[in-house]
Amino acid sequence: MTTLSYLVEAVRGDVDMPGDAGSRLELLSLEMSRLLDIVAQEIPGAAGVPAVAEVELRSLTGQVTQLARIAHETAVILEPGPEVTVEASPALLWRVLTNVVDNAARAAGAFGRVGVKVSSRGDRAAVDVIDDGPGFGQGPPGAASLGLGVVTTLLESCGGALEVRAPEAGGAHVRIVVPVRPVAAGPEPAGNGQVAL
Repeated sequence: MTTLSYLVEAVRGDVDMPGDAGSRLELLSLEMSRLLDIVAQEIPGAAGVPAVAEVELRSLTGQVTQLARIAHETAVILEPGPEVTVEASPALLWRVLTNVVDNAARAAGAFGRVGVKVSSRGDRAAVDVIDDGPGFGQGPPGAASLGLGVVTTLLESCGGALEVRAPEAGGAHVRIVVPVRPVAAGPEPAGNGQVAL
């Protein structure tokens, strides 16, 4: 991983890159950094990787939507909305967001659309991912998917939640809910098994 990271950095110094290759390489560099952070967090006794930091959720979500748009050639759109800052593990949020947005883009396909919206209310922030694909669990499989159970566990570990809905018009609506500030335990359900926002 470190060698790949060095190679990416070496290529970034090439000023003669055509078209949008520079912005794609910048995204690749960010992804390599995040992967190295995830690896470092899994090594017992590793230092230097903050477990919790301030994360500009809209900015992070924008990077994830851009990656999904490039990877799947799907219309993945970050809807207008406020910048929301949360205190959370950047690596955890990146893992959750990339998994959910990537799954939506894969399900929507080349001619589909994925809308992504960041919002906040009180002490909770949310990212809604809505696609016009065939519906949850009906899209093409993806080897890189963490799986719904793992994403849910990751979110619950920081006091967040994952909600999956099936819109009447079709497609899927996945809502990622995270606390704005770290919490010791998961939130209480709103009576219907879902977290209120």
